[in-house]
Amino acid sequence: MNILRFMIPKSLSVYIRDDSTVRQGTEKMRYHRYVAIPILDSEGKYVDTLRNDDVLNYFIENKNLTRRDLEKTPVMAVADTSCKPLSHDASFESLFEEVREHNFVPVVDDRGCFIGIVLRREVMNYLWKKRGV
Repeated sequence: MNILRFMIPKSLSVYIRDDSTVRQGTEKMRYHRYVAIPILDSEGKYVDTLRNDDVLNYFIENKNLTRRDLEKTPVMAVADTSCKPLSHDASFESLFEEVREHNFVPVVDDRGCFIGIVLRREVMNYLWKKRGV
């Protein structure tokens, strides 16, 4: 099965650039009510994921942070490195393994450029319908 059938294309996805600050990332997540968003470099390649858990841990580890500190802290200083992208031609089994661990899975093309995301919710809805209910 082609995983692209579940994918939300880049043009409809929310993401930030790797030169953004933590404050910019958290504001974008808050505005869209997301718990995680992909981070892309200037060439459009997937780099990492910013998760609210990572930001929370950063706050816990650095107890005296101010709002101004967040305006200066690069998003890459707190980014999650556990969410690996899948190739556009990955198997459904690979996709399922990733969505078990993450809210979304970034999808990249042959050059490593970000082309969209697959949400856990979409995979779960597909599996629910497939079981005949």
